[in-house]
Amino acid sequence: MNKADSILNSRLFEGFAEASDRRYIYVTDMSNGLTRWSKNAVEYFGLPAEYTDNTAELWSLRVHPEDRQNYLDDIKAVFSGDKERHNIDYRVMNRDGEYVMVTCTGRILQGEPDIFIGALENHGISDRIDTASGLYNVYEFLQDIRELRVKGKTAVELLIGINCFSEINDMYGYSFGDRVLKQVGKVLKNVLGSRSNVYRMDGVRFACCLTDVAIGYIYDLYRKIQYEMKYSVFVDGIRIPISISAGAVLLGGEYDEFSVQSSARYALERSKHEHHGELYVFENDMKDSTRRRLELMSALRKSMLNDYEGFFMCYQPLMSSDKEELIGAEALLRWQSSDFGTVMPGEFIPLLENDPSFFELGCWILRRSLNESLIMVDKFPDFTLNVNIAYTQLSHPLFRESVKAILKETGFPAKNLCMELTESCRQLEKTYLQAEISFLKSLGISIAIDDFGTGFSSLNLLSDLSVETLKFDRGFTKDIMTNTANQAIIKAITGCAQELDVHVCLEGMETREMIEFARQYCIYSFQGYYYSRPIIISQFLKLYFK
Repeated sequence: MNKADSILNSRLFEGFAEASDRRYIYVTDMSNGLTRWSKNAVEYFGLPAEYTDNTAELWSLRVHPEDRQNYLDDIKAVFSGDKERHNIDYRVMNRDGEYVMVTCTGRILQGEPDIFIGALENHGISDRIDTASGLYNVYEFLQDIRELRVKGKTAVELLIGINCFSEINDMYGYSFGDRVLKQVGKVLKNVLGSRSNVYRMDGVRFACCLTDVAIGYIYDLYRKIQYEMKYSVFVDGIRIPISISAGAVLLGGEYDEFSVQSSARYALERSKHEHHGELYVFENDMKDSTRRRLELMSALRKSMLNDYEGFFMCYQPLMSSDKEELIGAEALLRWQSSDFGTVMPGEFIPLLENDPSFFELGCWILRRSLNESLIMVDKFPDFTLNVNIAYTQLSHPLFRESVKAILKETGFPAKNLCMELTESCRQLEKTYLQAEISFLKSLGISIAIDDFGTGFSSLNLLSDLSVETLKFDRGFTKDIMTNTANQAIIKAITGCAQELDVHVCLEGMETREMIEFARQYCIYSFQGYYYSRPIIISQFLKLYFK
């Protein structure tokens, strides 16, 4: 009896398989495709037998059509050796024809023969509750939005985020912070009563969904929630005033739960950064624009599921300030489709950065950029490729593993890669952000802070974060020759950066006059239309590597 036979037929398998009603075990002999399933999986999903052949095809047909390609791609990456572990969330059909959310994990054990050992965790049975807050979790939220869509009901989703929660953790500790979150959930439940469930989303965000209500009611409700958050959250007799922001999305017509979630995150960010925490209704109820954004989000998701069809990378040169020689390039994502044409990045990237699927797209961006840029590193060993990294990527539990795997897969030298942290990354806890930066630097990757001068950026970033480059937002540089306030700020910060041995890059350089004027400051590199617009790799190579 070989190893696969012994495991497939062992009592150890049976013991693990019966350990939980919501966790299922399966083992596949990779030499012949024979799979043994735990009996609870056979029963719950209505599988034909405990032992099945051609399992990949059998199971993939049960995976939701919108999730199927992601599932197949992940399995393919593991089986080809490009990825060490299978770890993905998707929807799969049970025996009653209902889709439930599962987390599927597994890995290959090499030997004679190789076997694949996997586990499925069913969030549709008992994982409806967030253990920290006692509220329904994001999986339950997505399921409820699906049911609303199927029933054709109109509704309003309200997504609420706590502002500056890191200050509470810094002052009282993380354990105390968890108790604060629990009290916030209780206050929300008290305010909403039976009108809606309250859901604990990712991080310090909460959601509710109210049916058959007017938008005016949502504004009144949010004002009441703001008041209660300010005066009714107590832990150990201490009143903790909670400042919040919120975004609302009107649900009606054609939509899917993931587009709704992304739209709500977009609205929440607008509330937080542009409206001082006041409620922001997605597109302010301008129905044509709202419909376009939802349709655009749906088209973007379909492109991602269809092997990233329509997405492509462009490259904008980075030039040294002293000799104006090429020293690197920034990789920039672009997208076009038959329905929408070429969509400007300012329209689709904010939507994508707030979508849960952006992590996988971010992996595609990094992989594609490194593969296309290898030829530039071969021709110019000191060439640096800058790739943007967003909050959704950096906060993902598989981020570190994905970076290492892609570097190994592409053979791109880590020392030639610079990761630009977008403004959204500054939402992360300082200690978490510092740890992720330390990890990336341990691989040899350099770090840049992108869009400095926007959002929450401050001089504290230079002392708190170990980075190599600071990139001034083009909003600071567009009037560099006339705006004396910006001139003073640039002078002070570039001088400070020089003392800390941090390079400064000025974006938005569009004329020779701007470049000559900027030479008075301690600038390391320039980027902008004066040198080149972002162009595809073949044009970049033709222009700079003749």
